Parts: sequence; C-alpha cells; structure tokens
Amino acid sequence: MRPFDNPFARADADRHALWEAHMRVDIDAFIAADWDAVARDFDAENFIAIDAGYSRDPADWRVGFANLAAYRDSWLRMSAETRQKADMQRLRRALFAGAKIRRIDFYADDTAILHKVFNGRLPLKGGGEEPYRWQSVFTLRKRDGLWKVVSFVGYMGS
Repeated sequence: MRPFDNPFARADADRHALWEAHMRVDIDAFIAADWDAVARDFDAENFIAIDAGYSRDPADWRVGFANLAAYRDSWLRMSAETRQKADMQRLRRALFAGAKIRRIDFYADDTAILHKVFNGRLPLKGGGEEPYRWQSVFTLRKRDGLWKVVSFVGYMGS
C-alpha cells in the first residue's frame, strides 16, 4: 500500500471519511496554506486544544489554543515555515509517509477519538532532512452528518 492510499474501505464509511479529512485533505491543505480547505472539519464554537509541548508528562501540558482562531494562526504559521525550508517536490510524499492514523474509536453514534502519529523526515531545500516526531489525539463529534474536531491533545512526545 502506498502512503497516499486510504487503508479504510469505503464500506467503513466513517473511518474512510476521517482518514480522507485528517490525512489527504489536511496534508494537501497544509502544503498549500489553504485553511479554508480544513476549516469545516472543526467545531469552531466549542473548539479547544492542549499543546503537550512534545512531552509525555501531562503536568507539562497547557492550553495551547483556547479557540479555533488561535489554532488557525499557528497552523498557517507552521505551513509557511515548512514551505520556506522544505523541498516542495518531495514534501507531499514525505508528509504522507511520516503521518499515520493509528486508530479511530467510536462511542455511541456521534463521538470519536482519532489517534494520529507523526514520525518522519522533512525534506529540506538543498538536501538533507529534518526529523519530526509527535502524536496527537483528536476528539470528534458528528454534526449534521459530518465529523468535527471539538478538541485535541497535540504535539505529545512519542
């Protein structure tokens, strides 16, 4: 299976859709700095996120994004920084190869947890690579037939 291939069958509609949103759409939007492509995947009214600061110890974690606007600004800043230093011809493949959805669990009909692991190497302009490694756990709710990120604990050490 290539890194671009969705591992979930279309018959597993929710997992298939979540993989598309959290892998294909997220990576392509990040590369293009296209926040509008991912904005609908968030519950803007209720969103909050914890920044683990690459630590495994919850005592080190803090509210990193008190609202979606704060996360959007950080996401766009990280996208710009990545595009500035990355070899754009190799970036998409590298991001797909370095990100995996480890598991998706459903609770009742409208709640899910998605565990995404990042463990790869960012290809740099002029050669070389920059390693990256963290994990994030997303809490989602199904609203009007669409899964929305309500919160996440992100940038946890692996």
